[in-house]
Amino acid sequence: MTYAELSDMMDVLSNRYAQQKEVSLIPFDEYEKSFFLTKAANEIVKEMLPFYDRNEKIKKQLITITKSASVTPIFSMPDAFRLKLGSLAYELPSDVMYVVAESLRDPANVILRKIRPLKDDEVYHTLDNPFRTPSRGYAFRNGLSYLNKRYSEIITDVAAASIPKYFVKYICNIPPFIVTDNLEDASINGVSTNLTLSAQAPLDMLHEKILDRAIIIGYMAKADDPNSKVAASNLSQNS
Repeated sequence: MTYAELSDMMDVLSNRYAQQKEVSLIPFDEYEKSFFLTKAANEIVKEMLPFYDRNEKIKKQLITITKSASVTPIFSMPDAFRLKLGSLAYELPSDVMYVVAESLRDPANVILRKIRPLKDDEVYHTLDNPFRTPSRGYAFRNGLSYLNKRYSEIITDVAAASIPKYFVKYICNIPPFIVTDNLEDASINGVSTNLTLSAQAPLDMLHEKILDRAIIIGYMAKADDPNSKVAASNLSQNS
């Protein structure tokens, strides 16, 4: 569905929901529609992520928010911020939500090392144990933050002088579902306009599920105070 069609369908489903539940009809303005659709999309995607690697259907459903990038290492990060001296640090794209595949590659795009992510609670135990070095063909990865940016720190025997590239395939942050050309004095995640209302919204295979969830969220949120808008600050990408 397009953004405009999602807006129209939310009106239809709101009427249907009120009739089925035998409750008073709650109207949603364009800001509230945008808010609840965005929140519903975030909730649904985050529920799906733990099953991404084991479910081909989920991979297809998330294809419109799946991206890839090839990143070169940075050499300006102080050693104090690294877990291991001599590790490789790569700045992640700003819109990464969830990494689904990663590897180190040479300039010809040949895979040098597959990458095994380390959980926070096993990082130091692993690095301090001489018997738990990366197995042949693999490297370790841990996430870190430096100057308000996110990085992948790769612990590997591949020499930094060869400048290996870090290939990462990931699920990106969901762009807000703005269903009007201008929210005027409001915004969702910093976005207040949409000049492509006739364009297909992302996550097209999940639109019905997103609409159903948005209606439920909307009715629950507005039932307590049907005359007030929901504060945009309540929407969290991390919730």
